[in-house]
Amino acid sequence: MRPYLLLTRRSFQILLTLWALVLAGEASAQEIEICYNFSCKTRQTVTLSQTEWHSIIGWFYPGATSAAGEREQLRRAIGWMEVVMGRHTPTHRDKGLNLEKNPKFPGQLDCIDESLNITTYMHLFESQGHLRWHHVMDRAYRSGGFDAHWAGQLQEVATGERFVIDSWFQDNGMLPYIARSAEWEDLTEARIVLFSGAD
Repeated sequence: MRPYLLLTRRSFQILLTLWALVLAGEASAQEIEICYNFSCKTRQTVTLSQTEWHSIIGWFYPGATSAAGEREQLRRAIGWMEVVMGRHTPTHRDKGLNLEKNPKFPGQLDCIDESLNITTYMHLFESQGHLRWHHVMDRAYRSGGFDAHWAGQLQEVATGERFVIDSWFQDNGMLPYIARSAEWEDLTEARIVLFSGAD
């Protein structure tokens, strides 16, 4: 065989190997921007390892066989995402409900922080094909009840029904609350805190 053909083939193999390494590197470096310290006062970009990211998206496998099943998968993925993000940020200190702002203990999230972070997570899951039964929507807002409040929101593809996903009521890493948007608008704080399941 002619030497220049061997060189060409060898060069091609090297290029393929380098391309595979580039793709693997992209898969292992999942960058996510989150915010905390009330009204997104602090913004931080976190780079998750491939192992960390797989531990989060693993909640979506095997794929859900219903919209309700996917909401439960999403609930668990977001709860675990908060745990993983808390390893890289002071958000592991976050306690449910709003506490007094304390600069000595950064990492607390209000409903603005929580809803923006959840929406970021859901957009990421959707863009990578992990959500098949839902579309991510703009955040939900309500002004009635105990206070003005924000939450993440998604829409079921088949029915068009909207659901909120809200982790403000729980400590970091606890499973967030999910309910139909219409029901969420009428809920009291106590009922949400006591809620433990997903529709």
